[in-house]
Order: sequence, then C-alpha cells, then structure tokens
Amino acid sequence: MIRTTRRQFTALAAAAAVTPAAAFAEDSYTLKIHSFSGPQAPEAIHMVLPFIEAVEAQSNGRLKIEFYPSMQLGGSASDLVEQMEDQVVDIIVGIPGLTPGRFSGLEGMDMPFTNVGTSAGQTGALLTFADNWLMEDEFAGIKILHMHATDAAVLHTVDTQVSSMDDMQGLKVRAPGRYTGEAVKAWGGTPIGLSLGETYEALERHQVDGMTINWAIVTPYKLQEVTKYHMETPLYQNAIFVLMNQGSFEALPEDLRAVIDANIGFEKSVEIADQIDGLTADAKETITAEGGTLYALPEDQIAAWKASVEPVYEIWIEEMNKRGLPGQEMFDDLMAITAKFGRTE
Repeated sequence: MIRTTRRQFTALAAAAAVTPAAAFAEDSYTLKIHSFSGPQAPEAIHMVLPFIEAVEAQSNGRLKIEFYPSMQLGGSASDLVEQMEDQVVDIIVGIPGLTPGRFSGLEGMDMPFTNVGTSAGQTGALLTFADNWLMEDEFAGIKILHMHATDAAVLHTVDTQVSSMDDMQGLKVRAPGRYTGEAVKAWGGTPIGLSLGETYEALERHQVDGMTINWAIVTPYKLQEVTKYHMETPLYQNAIFVLMNQGSFEALPEDLRAVIDANIGFEKSVEIADQIDGLTADAKETITAEGGTLYALPEDQIAAWKASVEPVYEIWIEEMNKRGLPGQEMFDDLMAITAKFGRTE
C-alpha cells in the first residue's frame, strides 16, 4: 500500500489551481516490501537492499521503501502473493512454489535437471521463458522487478550419505515446491514442506533427514551446523522473484516510475545473479571447514536419477495442458532455452 505524506494534501489545497505540476513534484511516497526470507539471504543483500538504496538516492528521498524480511508483517509465506494483489504490501520477495498452483508455469524451471548451470546463465533462461509464455497468465497485474535462478540446489542430509536411490528410501526431505517434491518422491524420499525459518530446527530435531536447497543459502541460515553430507551433483536451480503490484507502480508519478525502471531489467537481474554465483565456492569452503563432507553421485547413478524424474515432467506438461496452454511445446521451449543459456548435461 503506497503512503503519501501530508505535504501532498497541503500542497494540493494551497497551490493546485496555480501550479499543480510543481505541487506534485514535491510529493513523497512510501512502498512496503515483504519477504519470505531473512535480511541475511542473498536476495536481500544483493538485490533488495541495494535497490532500496539506489531508488531512495535517485529520487532524492521522495520514494522511500520499507523492507520487512522474514514475514515480519504477518501471515505465512504462501500469503505473500495475495498480500501484494490486495495491496496490503506493494512488493514481495518469494519463490514460485510458496503459493501452490499460482506460478505452476514458472515452476517448470525448478524441475530437476531442466536448468542446472550457473545462476547468471539460467537467470537469462528464466526471464526468457517467462517472457515467452507467462506474462499474460501468471504475471497479469504484476510488475517484475527482479528474477534470478539460484546457484545449484543439491541434497544436504543430516547423517546419511545418499549415493543411490536405495539410500533415499524413507528419508524425509525438505523440498520447496510441488515439482521438486514430486522429484523427491521419484527418488524414494518423502517431501516435506517447510519454510526457511523452520528448516534448521527441523533438521536439528531429526524431524526431517535432509533438504534440497542451493549452496548460497546454507551458510546464511547456518544449515551446515545441522547437516553432515552435501551432494555436489547439481539437481536444479530455484527461481527467486521480486514482484510489484502493477497498480502500486502506476500510482506513482512518472518521474518516480522512471527511477524504479532505471534499477531493474534483464541485464540488472543477470548482474545480480553473477554475484550469487560467487557465493557457491565460499559456501563449500565454510561447509568443509566445519566438518561437512562433500561428495558427488557416482556416474553410473546420474542417468538413473535423471530418468526417474521424467514422469515429473509429464505431470507439469499435463498441468499446462489443463490451463489451456501447449504443455509439450512449452517444455520443449524450456529445454531449448536452458540449453542456450548454458544448461549442463
């Protein structure tokens, strides 16, 4: 919800009939950002906080942005999209899987082995795929301020080194969305839905046996303290997005909209993703320094893991078909785009 200062109303009363443009030029506005993740998360450090600083400076303080990480304004992470659409807040930070069914198309980019590569490369793929297929469907009424693909998400476990699907049998694994959850099931595990804030305690208490999560988020949440084994074989890369209510954006005067537009876009998102790529090596170094074991799936297992998730792709394709979209064509395009932007085989 945009707030304007009292100065707007006094200026209108005193001067609107004489110099309305000058009066509005002095208005100040406040936007609210609500995030599922904490202030220590990479998306906060590398996108949200620099964005706020730049916008406030370039607007000469007329556009202020209040940042509420870790769901400080209440509700659960699954409520974020509704909060934005209802203009309880103006901007949200989240991932597609937090709101089941809302961003199913975008969740195609989270399916294992469809997009593994670099964060910078697969961010380009993510933005291209969304632009090709999803803008009039999943992003109607929404302004995308930023999206990036995380660095590689892998399997981290408490006390079981998973080197085959046999090792996965019966393990409870935190998964961030429907299709990653379906993949965990295909590998023999039981997917568990947990917020980032709940994950440490659940691992510590052995309520779950592991998690699929990207390297860059492990150390900010100290998850290396409660996991021993870390599979280096990349499984997928989650989409992270920063979305703004289109009405909130359009309610701003033209010059302030221009300030926002100057600090977003394809190149900016890829630039931020390049910074995320730099966090992977640091995370691995910290994990090993604190006693964690890094290992890779044996080569003879990788093909089996890939084959096991092909039915997950079919589930996604059928979901797109049910929505009146060409599911197979979308999947083929997804794979072509991610290959173009450096997907590893």
